[in-house]
Amino acid sequence: MKYSNKINWSFVAAITVSICWLIGDVFVAGFDPDPAEYPLFSKMYADKVNVEFATLMLEGSTLRLMFGALIGALTGPLLLPATWLVYQFFKDTQKWYAVFVYWVLLAGAVLSPLGHAGFFYVGEIYKAIYHTQADCHPYLLETGRGFMKMLNIAWGAAIGVLAIGWISLAVCIILKKTLLPQWMALLTPFALTLMIIPVKGFLPLPYSGWVGGAIFNIAYLVFFSVLLFFRKKLSKKQN
Repeated sequence: MKYSNKINWSFVAAITVSICWLIGDVFVAGFDPDPAEYPLFSKMYADKVNVEFATLMLEGSTLRLMFGALIGALTGPLLLPATWLVYQFFKDTQKWYAVFVYWVLLAGAVLSPLGHAGFFYVGEIYKAIYHTQADCHPYLLETGRGFMKMLNIAWGAAIGVLAIGWISLAVCIILKKTLLPQWMALLTPFALTLMIIPVKGFLPLPYSGWVGGAIFNIAYLVFFSVLLFFRKKLSKKQN
């Protein structure tokens, strides 16, 4: 396949996976509940659960949460060509810093689907607790703690690795190691995420929940959309 075709298909993959993960986030975690409305968790079991996560997905149907988890997890492979695309914007892809950024982002991409899918199980177990008799709760609460531990490890690892990768890319952009202008460092996903977070507080329901759940992938979509405008620079690099 020609280099230009690889770039084209990588852009298709990057935009598609950004949209799919954004939709997935909205469906699986796009809620903004008031924990006080669920005293079972905010009061009775406040010392046994993470109240924010225990109440986050109570309003989501099983079908909605499942769709949100699967559309992200099953399109995860598209993150691989998207990561390769970012790598192509380095002036010299043989330099250690370019290879470092590429492999760290690649590792984050591989780790992400499990963390994303984990939200489904956490949501379902706390819904089960909310809708069952109290004598069932001790076992379900213990199971919920296990699910939360799994989510924290899987999602935390993915986010931590991706943060290192995107911050490193931003530094490379600032140091003019890429084909991108220095201001693009502000539009890398990690930096964009920090700028989008305050926006949630100004939005009414249900939009605050949508944005809150999909912040990182909104940043992904913006980043790759802007990257598309710099595609001509890749053509010059090829020539």
